[in-house]
Amino acid sequence: MFSSPTVISERKIHKPYHFPAIITQREMVLNNSSTEMAAIRFVRDLGIRPNLSGYHLLIKAITLSLSFPELLSSLTKELYPRIASECGKNVRSVERNIRKAIDSAYEYDPERIQSIFYYKVDKPYISEVISLAVETIRYNINNICQ
Repeated sequence: MFSSPTVISERKIHKPYHFPAIITQREMVLNNSSTEMAAIRFVRDLGIRPNLSGYHLLIKAITLSLSFPELLSSLTKELYPRIASECGKNVRSVERNIRKAIDSAYEYDPERIQSIFYYKVDKPYISEVISLAVETIRYNINNICQ
């Protein structure tokens, strides 16, 4: 090995630490990557398979609804056309694909979907799924910020 004791630099290099600015709740919701990850987690918890095109459209719907809550008031007139224009699809196909993804997850494992909803639900509507996802993600963000 070494014939004499070798001293590797004892001097530590201290990098200045910059404290992150205080992030408001609104900025945290608008952070695209964190909201997308939360939406993906919620959709996976529902049991929707990623090979369905409704999977990706539902994630898009949840992230848009988190950023713009006014879109939840009118899905067919505001949310679906916005998703359709961003994804290059027809408005009717956006709704159909999301509905088909939710239906297939419900047919495969209805107990899984019923366990996520805190009230009794058979096959949930698209508006119920999106609204519950938005409220769940906002609730989790509020708990992180406190």
